[in-house]
Amino acid sequence: MITRNLRLFGVPVEERPDGLAIEGGRTLVGAEVESDGDHRIAMSAAILGLLARGKTMVKDTACIETSYPGFARQIGLLQEVGR
Repeated sequence: MITRNLRLFGVPVEERPDGLAIEGGRTLVGAEVESDGDHRIAMSAAILGLLARGKTMVKDTACIETSYPGFARQIGLLQEVGR
């Protein structure tokens, strides 16, 4: 799931038996991401979306409330700062 999402954002990534090899230094592009109900995936995709060029859509974000109530508000504040 992590590899899939990184690739959607335009990150070159290779799966290895002991983890991932991620090539940095690339411009992130907006993506449409499925969280699969995992709050960690949803939040990390939202953060990547702040750094990406273009629109990012994270689906199924209700799961975030279980671990970080108010996360959506915090992201909104960060978006305002970044404009």
